[in-house]
Amino acid sequence: MNNCITGFNVPDILLLIALQGLTGELELESGNNIGSMLFYQGRILHALSPYSRAIGDLLVEEGLVTETELIDMLKLQKTQTHTPLGCLFLHSGRVSFEIIEMMVYAQIREAVKEFLSWERLSFGFVKKEIQPYDKINMVVHEFIPPAVLAAAKRYICDVPANQQSPQTTTPTNAS
Repeated sequence: MNNCITGFNVPDILLLIALQGLTGELELESGNNIGSMLFYQGRILHALSPYSRAIGDLLVEEGLVTETELIDMLKLQKTQTHTPLGCLFLHSGRVSFEIIEMMVYAQIREAVKEFLSWERLSFGFVKKEIQPYDKINMVVHEFIPPAVLAAAKRYICDVPANQQSPQTTTPTNAS
């Protein structure tokens, strides 16, 4: 991974991305494990760890689609440019938006849970043009310990006046 940064943990990284409202891809690495997360304006759109379960597999396991339907949809997906499998199932009417949303949330949570267990973490963030396919996204605060959120809030709200950015003032006309 190029331009790696170390010394931070996953909650630190997520908080920084959210506070800056970044859009792009976070690449995480620990030993032989590599994962990634896609962000749009600081919100998580997608996350994959080496052990992430594919949406299609989850739908089959839950009995919401058959193996044959999954294979047919995967064939269709090959003809579509960058269209997520969940979108194809949604547009086919076979699966509801709420089901896809629930599956994507579960996939993100499982990947982040995996990332939280990694030691000697290296990461890099690449700003990219990313457009969401739908309104499914997650805020990062779910993955940040409450004490860290409280400390960040205290720091942001309690910065002494002499350390705050100077306010821009507009000159007034004295005439």
